[in-house]
Parts: sequence; structure tokens; C-alpha cells
Amino acid sequence: MPLELKQSIFGPAGFPLEGPSGPKAMNFLASKGLFAMEYQAVRSVRVSKKVAKELKVAAEENGITLSIHGPYAINLSSEQKSKIRASKSRLLKAATVGSLMGAFHVTFHPGYYGRRTKEETFEIQLTSLKDVLEKLDQKGLKIELGPETTGKDSQFGSLDELLELSSKLPEITITVDFAHIHIREEKSRIKGEDDYRKLLDKIEKNLGKEKMDGLLVHFTEVEPTSKGSGEKKHHPLGSGYGPDFKPLAKIIAENGYKFVIISESPILEKDSVKMKEIYSNFLK
Repeated sequence: MPLELKQSIFGPAGFPLEGPSGPKAMNFLASKGLFAMEYQAVRSVRVSKKVAKELKVAAEENGITLSIHGPYAINLSSEQKSKIRASKSRLLKAATVGSLMGAFHVTFHPGYYGRRTKEETFEIQLTSLKDVLEKLDQKGLKIELGPETTGKDSQFGSLDELLELSSKLPEITITVDFAHIHIREEKSRIKGEDDYRKLLDKIEKNLGKEKMDGLLVHFTEVEPTSKGSGEKKHHPLGSGYGPDFKPLAKIIAENGYKFVIISESPILEKDSVKMKEIYSNFLK
């Protein structure tokens, strides 16, 4: 089921830098007009059931929409079966804990090509995710799996690959990281409004209008590596590095998209507030 949002909402990737952590962070975020947060379990899923449930209560009391980012140590297309099994287990654990905290969506990096072809990698990713979805269903867990668009050409997870995955597995919704799309390769650089429109038109055409409500979006400005593929460093808005948020905000407002927009800027909640202000100005 899509989220029922009146408009796009904003929040940080993790607890605020200049506020409390844990359940108290929910009230702090709401006081800033931020109604989303992505819980970071990128090293491992260590949150206890007790704390997860406390986060759920606090989020609900403050109108915060939570998502969770699963561990980086996930590779659903590893050349070692033991690593695929461990990756599926980590993803399931993130989904289980995410459900306890009331998260609607699990973001994760799906994996690498290694020595496999892109076609072989796609089929293994598909098989792995089918297995995870079956286990989620067996557990009765209703939480989106959101493989994230990746920023290195060695990683599985181009926008086209993930849209095809979602077409094969309708239960899958993607996490759209515009910085990763921007720095995946030279030809994918986002230069302005036209590029954003093409990307969003492609996403809506493939996912369908219903899945655009509650689409989880990551955003930051990013410095590419000298090799041209992959990120060297995240930067605050206005750094001079791309991509630029303003044309994206304009399209989101004009099209009435209701996204969950997560700031991955080094100044997390400050740039969340700034992005919300830019977006709100286009709503007027």
C-alpha cells in the first residue's frame, strides 16, 4: 500500500546532528517541520526490539515516517553462495527490525557484478530477492524492499536494472538516489531540469503512478572520484557540485509528487530544512 501523504516530506539519513538521538529525536525533527527519517543500520542491525518499539511510538506521536537503511555488507549476487545466504539474512533482519519500528521501506545496496555478466547478475539478484520476499510473506511482514540506485559502474543497481527488477517483482519498490545516478558514469550526469524530467518520466512509466506516492528519494550534492565513476565525498547544498536540487524541487511541486526525501548531506537536518524550503517555495 502506498503512503498516504498530502505532499512531499523531508528528513535526514540518521538521527539529527544537532539534536537528540533515539525516540526523542522524533519530537526534535517535527519541531523543525521534518516528518521523515531513515534509520541507519548500515554497519549492522543492532537496535533492540525495545528501542525499535519505542521509536515506533515516538514516530507515530510526532507524525514521522520512518524508513531503514540495511547493512552495506549485502551482496545478493556474490560469487560465493555463503555470502548470498548471509546477505539475505542481513536484509531480512533489517526488514524485521524495520517493521518493529514502523518503517515502511528498507533501503539497501543490492550488490556487485564481480566476474559475472550484467545479465547473469540480474538473474541471480532476481532469484535472491524472490527468496527474501517469500520469507517476508511467511513472517507476515508488510514492508517495502527498496534496492537503491548505485553510484559505481562495478555495482549492480543502475536505474534501468532496478526498474526491470521491479517489473519482474511488483512487490519491489526502488530507492532513487539522484547523487548516485549523477556520478555512476559521465553520460548520466544530471545537468538540469530536462534531465530530471526524463528520469522521473522513466520512473513513473515503469513503476506506475501509484508507486510514485511515497517513492523514497536520497539527495545530496556529490563530488565524483577522479576516475569519473563513484563518489569521493558528499557536500552540502550550494557546494557547486551536482546535482542541483532546485530543478528537481520544481518538478516535484509542479507534478504533485509525494516523495519521501532523505538528506544525505554532511549537514543532514539543516539541508533537509533547506530542501523543504526550496520545495515549498515552488508550491506557492
